[in-house]
Amino acid sequence: MNTLPVVTSSINDIDAFRNTGDITFNLRNHFDDPFTTGLVASFNLDNSTVNNPRFDLGSGVTNVLLFDQEGQGAPLTVQNFLNYVSDGDYVNTIIHRSVPGFVIQGGGFTAEGLADVLDTNPPSAIGVIPSDPPVVNEFSSDRSNLQGTIAMAKLGEDPDSATNQWFFNLNDDNSANLDNQNGGFTVFGEVLGQSDLDILDTIASIDVFDGRGFFGQGAFQNLPLIVNDPVNPSLTGDENFVRYSNITVSQEPELTYSVVDNSNPSLVNAIISNNQLVLDNIPEQFGTAEITIRATDLAGDFVEETFSLTINESDDPNMGPLDTAFFRFQNTNVPGTYLYATGEEAQDIRNNFPGFMEEGVAFNVAIEPDDELIPLFRFQSNQLPGTYLFVGEDERNSINADPNFANAFTEEGIAFYVYGAGSNEETAFSRFQNTNVPGTYLYAAGSEADNIRNNFPGFIDEGIAFEARI
Repeated sequence: MNTLPVVTSSINDIDAFRNTGDITFNLRNHFDDPFTTGLVASFNLDNSTVNNPRFDLGSGVTNVLLFDQEGQGAPLTVQNFLNYVSDGDYVNTIIHRSVPGFVIQGGGFTAEGLADVLDTNPPSAIGVIPSDPPVVNEFSSDRSNLQGTIAMAKLGEDPDSATNQWFFNLNDDNSANLDNQNGGFTVFGEVLGQSDLDILDTIASIDVFDGRGFFGQGAFQNLPLIVNDPVNPSLTGDENFVRYSNITVSQEPELTYSVVDNSNPSLVNAIISNNQLVLDNIPEQFGTAEITIRATDLAGDFVEETFSLTINESDDPNMGPLDTAFFRFQNTNVPGTYLYATGEEAQDIRNNFPGFMEEGVAFNVAIEPDDELIPLFRFQSNQLPGTYLFVGEDERNSINADPNFANAFTEEGIAFYVYGAGSNEETAFSRFQNTNVPGTYLYAAGSEADNIRNNFPGFIDEGIAFEARI
């Protein structure tokens, strides 16, 4: 295999005070599959090929992980391949060259309607896939031509001549040749698993014939054909070819994450949600936990990283009353709308509402009253349930007194306690209304608030809403 996940940045050991709020960070900042962003191409054999009586082609789908990431991948070659896919050029494409133990090659020709012209003009059933301008060679020894890889074919003595044809490598031993010949053949993907390799090996076991004369194509010297009697072959139609109905491409998660060990669950709950690691510290507990995170790629390979979390016996003397972290979740079903939650509600969202993507800690507030703090009340939008407005007592009274606002929102009580606007005690958070989804709000501070003002005209700044700890 070429691709393996890596740790790009170690997770540092964490030292925190007792009763510290939840700690969260983005695991994508620490792990990567350097070859891919998670694009998967599915090579879908035609039903007539899969249902042949002689060769077991399994599901008929060969899944290939594409190496599209800048840096160690081959992004230009992948984009070249995707252009042919999106243009529909690979519909009904065939494997026109099979050399067992070496390669099976396709992407150059299509076959359709052979039964109709079998007795009159068989070459007319063969289509030649038009080629786009050639792509620059992106060969790298880090992407070697190993078994199960896919690479671009090209003209001899011209490293930068790859266009539409590709081939699957059938044997690791071929790398010495393919990596060094003609500037090296650019590997731009790799099958995901054994079932995909099995299909390639089965295709390579199909009988090969010299079809140059019969089909009028000089490239058909090693043409695999599915026939009942290889000694006395007889063709009946398109079902004799190893033919793909199409090639489709999907975007999959590049890596998935799991907590494989937590040495002290009585100290902390380690939770993964939307690529975020959340350390939910148990109140009033102190001690140390060793936590191991695993990142697994689409091929099932993984890498692990272990770090320690130490909770000190004393509370943070600088924390003050704002000791509870509220997390921000974006509703991916209605982009630009947000939900803010903590504790059990936040955990319930992580576990049961996959449409809400966690974006980390929004702000730290108090959940108990304090003489210096003001309460903020939460109103849920009746027009768009799952979106909320936080207001002080005066605005709360105005909403409840106005029938139009009262019908649009439902009060849910005190959400948390913060410093009031202009108190100059903590960081000022501004309230932005999303005019594309009226009645929905985003709270931001500092550089994020400046970015919204400068680059997102659909969000209207309504002024400072409160002050909270970042």
